[in-house]
Amino acid sequence: MADRLAASLTDEQIHAVPTASVDITRGRSLSQNLREIFSGATLIGAIIVAIVLVLAVGAPIFALHDPQQQNVANRLGVPVFLHGGSWTHPLGTDGLGRDLWARIVWGLRTSLLVSVPAVALGASLGVIIGTLAGYFAGTVDAVLMRLTDVQMAFPFIILAIAILSIAPPGPVVLVVVLSLSAWPIYARVIRSIVMVDSQSEYVLAAKSMGASSVRIIVRYLLRNLFLSVVVLSTLDIATMIILEALLSFLGLGIQPPTPSLGNIMADGREYMALGSWWLSTLPGVAILITLFGLNLLGDGLQTKLDPRLRRL
Repeated sequence: MADRLAASLTDEQIHAVPTASVDITRGRSLSQNLREIFSGATLIGAIIVAIVLVLAVGAPIFALHDPQQQNVANRLGVPVFLHGGSWTHPLGTDGLGRDLWARIVWGLRTSLLVSVPAVALGASLGVIIGTLAGYFAGTVDAVLMRLTDVQMAFPFIILAIAILSIAPPGPVVLVVVLSLSAWPIYARVIRSIVMVDSQSEYVLAAKSMGASSVRIIVRYLLRNLFLSVVVLSTLDIATMIILEALLSFLGLGIQPPTPSLGNIMADGREYMALGSWWLSTLPGVAILITLFGLNLLGDGLQTKLDPRLRRL
């Protein structure tokens, strides 16, 4: 989603729409503003994301069981919605008798603990590079954008495999690797916005009054990028969740016994031939629901908060 958005935004297209975010606060109460933002599909997305966050943060409470506790005598238990299922293990158990609901809840927690820092790191780097390229233009812009093009042209999976095959796998390394796929998106979009904003009247007035480049960037330009970064980050977290699950599924991400939605699906694939399809399917459904909520929320915020990022 965020990749398509970055590729579709050119400087001319951004210049054709308003260069300031929609001001929804003027003359309205907080409740009116919130109702304006969170309505329709955006509200549905916000509810889904809120439920996922509550489950992830409260995993020790909502999991009901230890996700790593094994009970081989109770292995391959069926979910409660199938014949023979029990509410003791509402989504059944895996090949080692571990509770699948607990592992999915903790897997959501792991995915967010990796995806959110990866987006934050990638966004920070991308905002810095995009702001410098858009404001100074010329040689600085050419060098930084060629670096960005090289990063975007290099297949992420090949880069991830190359790094993770050398570095010891772990959450910190995985966050750094995932951030490498995120920052070019922010750099391209932020550069386009800064190029337009740097020619606005208030920036030109600040320059005429002798304001330094650092003051203009920090005091004026970066403050106006907040909503754009929030929208892009919401969409990009969905991408990070997919990439984290993919790498964990391939054995390059979060390592067992720590539960991750990717390695839960990988563990369950060998039992699908035995009819235990839910071991891989239900973690995939959890990913699907989470991505659905994030995309609804991101699209709604994109439309209502920042007209510069509307699909053109």
